[in-house]
Amino acid sequence: MKRLWAEAARLVELDQLAEALSFLDDIVELEALHPDLELPRLFWAIHAMAAKEEGLHDVAVSSARRHVDQRNSNAAEHYVFALRLVVDADLLAVRLANPGREIHTLNVGGKPVEGMEPPVRKNPSHAPRRTAWALEAGAYGAAVIGYVIDERGSVEHPVILQDPGYGLGLEAARAVRRYKFKPATLHGEPVAVYRIVTINFPPLR
Repeated sequence: MKRLWAEAARLVELDQLAEALSFLDDIVELEALHPDLELPRLFWAIHAMAAKEEGLHDVAVSSARRHVDQRNSNAAEHYVFALRLVVDADLLAVRLANPGREIHTLNVGGKPVEGMEPPVRKNPSHAPRRTAWALEAGAYGAAVIGYVIDERGSVEHPVILQDPGYGLGLEAARAVRRYKFKPATLHGEPVAVYRIVTINFPPLR
């Protein structure tokens, strides 16, 4: 595995992602056969980058999910790239599941949407509970939840985009489902918008 990774890393340094993907895929096959195999920390992010370059969108998103679900991944290199892939895939899935209905975002191409007023929270935040499993393991980390705020200000379709494990992602999604908003408006008309939120579970003292 070390030889394969060294060659893949060399090709990535040369910006030869297509050639690197072959070696990276060999490592994926090894990991499938040997789940206890310890991969380099940035492996799944690099695999996602190479797969995206080759137009393998579903593969890239799958690997990006593996990267963002690693413990403390939000402090790791390529985290923003990987999370963006995961978020964009979820937004696309939400839109495909709601044909004929406009699901907006607050920004397009990094710029605020003209005439868009963002939603405003109406109820206080309630910290999600830690599961007994998480307490026993001393688990911590960040959960990222994607969700839709509908035209009435209610939350729809909360999805775990980053999961610290031990049931914490599910508890975060349950907390988000209880959010209530004054809905977003576009040129004065209520609209549905897609948002993400990061909920941190700090280390236990």
